[in-house]
Amino acid sequence: MIVGGGKVGFHLSRILQQQGHEVTVIEKDPGKMEALERELGEAAMHGDGARPSVLETAGCRRADVVVAVTGDDAVNLLISQIAAKMFGVQRTIARLNSPRNRRIFAALGVEGTVSSTAIIADLIGREVATRELHTLLSFKSGEITIIEIDLPASAPVAGKSLRDIHFPEGALLVSVLHGDDVILPTGATVLEADDRLIALCSHATEAALRTAVLGT
Repeated sequence: MIVGGGKVGFHLSRILQQQGHEVTVIEKDPGKMEALERELGEAAMHGDGARPSVLETAGCRRADVVVAVTGDDAVNLLISQIAAKMFGVQRTIARLNSPRNRRIFAALGVEGTVSSTAIIADLIGREVATRELHTLLSFKSGEITIIEIDLPASAPVAGKSLRDIHFPEGALLVSVLHGDDVILPTGATVLEADDRLIALCSHATEAALRTAVLGT
């Protein structure tokens, strides 16, 4: 269930539908509803998603996930609270328009938050720090990340097998992209220049992983 039928809510709903999920989008603006109904049909519902009665009618009790992506942080917080406390939804995700509100959301039990401002700022900082390491996806408010590392010829691990490389605790190499081949790594896997590594790590170990792989 997605509350907020603006650009974020609309495109998110289309992606989820294409992946085979059942999606309901709630939007209170009549102007936006015309486009939503035209594109999404019965998946679009007119109403104020911050009202329990509207969420009830939309089927909130059977929702696996409720995503609040309106342009108002207070509204997104309220929707997440109602979905979790009143309807027992196990997973709620709230859009943060202002990153400084993250602590408030967390203090009130809303752990699943997404801030486009914070993500962009973080990506810029990472890009400036190194062009060979990129964040693909973050979980649990950025504490766990999936990162992509492009391996230059100058990397200290180039030409070494994984059994001879010490990865920091809290980091896990998931796959190695070698040309058009996707390799599930073993101890015998040898890393080569221009390989692309996909790794899972905690935010606290990301710098240590960068040092271990890239030497920077």
